[in-house]
Amino acid sequence: MQSVKTAFRILCLCLPIASQPVFADSCPSAETVKDRNISRVYAWYIDERRTLEDVLAVERLYSARLKNNGEYVRCYYSGNGRLLEMDAWPLESDCSVVEYEGDWQPVNKDELVCVNEDMSLCKFAIYCDQRTEKK
Repeated sequence: MQSVKTAFRILCLCLPIASQPVFADSCPSAETVKDRNISRVYAWYIDERRTLEDVLAVERLYSARLKNNGEYVRCYYSGNGRLLEMDAWPLESDCSVVEYEGDWQPVNKDELVCVNEDMSLCKFAIYCDQRTEKK
């Protein structure tokens, strides 16, 4: 019994060291995009033919997808009779994006789509492999 207690104490001491906090994100709402208050842990990209007016005209977030085996997230918006796609890439090069909460379904071998009606439930997080050596 003593060895079980000792093992439990060691496990409890190691868990806080071995685990790192996970901060989940979701695609920003149309209001958040208009307020220009999007997450700063990603590099955000839009099609080069789009203007600031296109971005500020978004009215509804209608889809979220993890693309290219979690290399980045693509958020899909509609508004003003046009569609806009915003891509979110992790700032760290050795990191990927993984599903965190919500109902993510495979579309093909390298893409997941969130099928929740409420897009705010489609949470994703950045995962960085700690074993990868930084160069």
